[in-house]
Amino acid sequence: MEKIAATKKRIPPGLVLLLLAPILGELVSAHQTPLEFINPVNFLILSLPYGFGALICRELIVRWKKGGLSLLLLGAAYGIFEEAIVVYSIFDQSWSELGTLAHYGFFQGVNWTWAAGTIHFHTLISIGASVLLTELMYPEQRRQRWLGNKALAGCFAGLLLWIPVMGLIMALDMGRHFPPLGWYVTAWVVLLLLGLAAYRIPDLPVPASGRKIPHPIMFFLIGFVNMSLFFFTVYLSPDLKIMPLWATMLCLLALDAGTLWAVLRLSGNGYGWNDRHRLAFITGSLGFFIYFGFDKDLSQWNGSSIVSLLAIIGLWQLWRLVTKRLRSQSDAGDVTIMHDAN
Repeated sequence: MEKIAATKKRIPPGLVLLLLAPILGELVSAHQTPLEFINPVNFLILSLPYGFGALICRELIVRWKKGGLSLLLLGAAYGIFEEAIVVYSIFDQSWSELGTLAHYGFFQGVNWTWAAGTIHFHTLISIGASVLLTELMYPEQRRQRWLGNKALAGCFAGLLLWIPVMGLIMALDMGRHFPPLGWYVTAWVVLLLLGLAAYRIPDLPVPASGRKIPHPIMFFLIGFVNMSLFFFTVYLSPDLKIMPLWATMLCLLALDAGTLWAVLRLSGNGYGWNDRHRLAFITGSLGFFIYFGFDKDLSQWNGSSIVSLLAIIGLWQLWRLVTKRLRSQSDAGDVTIMHDAN
């Protein structure tokens, strides 16, 4: 534990977040193999912008004095930025990763189910999980700015530069073409509206409920069930052929709305839960991808199971740190109460 604390003093939290976001977004998710991820050119072009996005979202939340709901909105904005504005996957019916979604989920120029899945992933994992986990590692700097104005401007510049770089790569190497202008402009409008909503929504928009907060395992289960059901619905709907596209999209919307309601209700509308509950929810969300990493290596070995194992170890170590810190705070509170009573 002492070694971890000493390491934290040497490594600034901004750098940790810069690296953790692509690790979660590309490596732990098993989207890239370890060898692909550590390729310097590949990392610079495909992975590092995740870190820029996470740093921007986190910095805006701190400067605006906002909370988790605003972070979710900015995470969704980042998902639209990457998938609609940078790589156009939301509008490309020939996108290589679509599979049967190319026919089932494509309507009026948009891959609807693919869009729902990727935006959901970026909101909770690429942005939400990376920001929360880094703040749990540096609780004493949670409300502090991690970037100066120049560094923040550099992150924005890096993200904007990602647009022409990926556009050129896709045009030359993948034969991709610019999406319909109307949909592309719509993506920018939706992104800006999400940013405006994140700026305007209160930190905790509803009053405290005062209810008893359940054990963190409940939040773990909510995170795991949400992510599992969401991706099963997205990717199995074309094969099961149970529902039309519009019904599938309504189910996905209801799933996320129900999850948000459950988290707010069980957390006392955000007032009653602590860092163990938050970590449990994120661990549950990541649990789907950790399992997927093991499963992927069963069919063809590429090292994803090693990444999943390391993720389990890292989350367990962070759980121990958070638990120890909360117990220390509780003990200190008890001592203070006894002192005041005397």
